Amino acid sequence: MKITVLLSSALLSLFLLQSCSKDSDDVGKSKEALLTQHTWKMEEITQVENNTQIYYKRGGSTNTNSFDNDKITFLAAGTGTYSPTPGETFNITWQFTNMEKTAMNIVITFSPTVITTLKCSELDLTGNRFFCVTSFTNASSQPVLSSVYRSPL
Repeated sequence: MKITVLLSSALLSLFLLQSCSKDSDDVGKSKEALLTQHTWKMEEITQVENNTQIYYKRGGSTNTNSFDNDKITFLAAGTGTYSPTPGETFNITWQFTNMEKTAMNIVITFSPTVITTLKCSELDLTGNRFFCVTSFTNASSQPVLSSVYRSPL
């Protein structure tokens, strides 16, 4: 009985600490405002593409790819930019695809003939966190699935 009470207390404390960790600046802000207030850098990505797992964690020692310079900027008009490297910048358009704003599409125009639509689901957005599960079709017409975590630049 004591173990159950202690475990319940510990879980409740953890929940309360986690729920208090959100920025007080986030209170009352719309998802659009949270999304557009920062440029977002890559913190961590796990991706399966062409039957190969890609992994990156900022500052990590087991990365299979580098996303050190990867960043995305969302503008209020449903536009923005995506920069995978310092020398490349591509235009994007974005929109939420459900009423709860937990899903969105991000369309990246790499060239007039190469346009990729990222379908983001399970979107978790705060002033300090952009997380989603993303699916898209790569240039080889293969499906790609990723979990992406970004933080403010």
